Amino acid sequence: MLQFITDNKSKYSAAEQAQMATEGGCRWIQLNIDEADPDQIRTDLDEITPVCKETDSFLVIEHDVDLTDELKIHGVHLKIGDKLPREAREALGPHAVVGVTVSTAEEIIALRSADIDYVQIGPYPVVSTDTYGAIVAKVADAGVKIPIVAFGDITIEDLRPLMATGISGVAFSKSILDAEDPVDYTRRCIATLYNS
Repeated sequence: MLQFITDNKSKYSAAEQAQMATEGGCRWIQLNIDEADPDQIRTDLDEITPVCKETDSFLVIEHDVDLTDELKIHGVHLKIGDKLPREAREALGPHAVVGVTVSTAEEIIALRSADIDYVQIGPYPVVSTDTYGAIVAKVADAGVKIPIVAFGDITIEDLRPLMATGISGVAFSKSILDAEDPVDYTRRCIATLYNS
């Protein structure tokens, strides 16, 4: 699974990024709203939502549970300082996607009863493939089945070694957006993931 996280520093708008990612076969867009103007966030969502509907793609926004609920977006991704996962679940209901950024296997295990859908852990390569493997093993040994997604400065060459650690997916965008043809690069990333 590829989760495409929009990049606020890219030469492309968030909507253009989402369009290219979905054209390349990605079915998960995570809107990064860090340091973004509230009006721009709504504009981005107005433009991205139809793209995701047309391609049957998940749309998840970071931090803002209330906006997720108001606009009936698929879900929210929580980070440190955001609402607690249980509060987000209560606000959004059982059908919403709730993801959480974590740092350790212990944090994942502590979320076993929080009714979340996945965790992201990283950033790669600060978190090495060996560390991902150890985290996956520790979480499995604890009987926790929350999908673990690696995020960070990931390239197509990193995908096979990362997936070999037992993680469920990856979350990134920089190498895609820096590619000469982002749509083709996304396609090749998806193909690599499916064959890993």
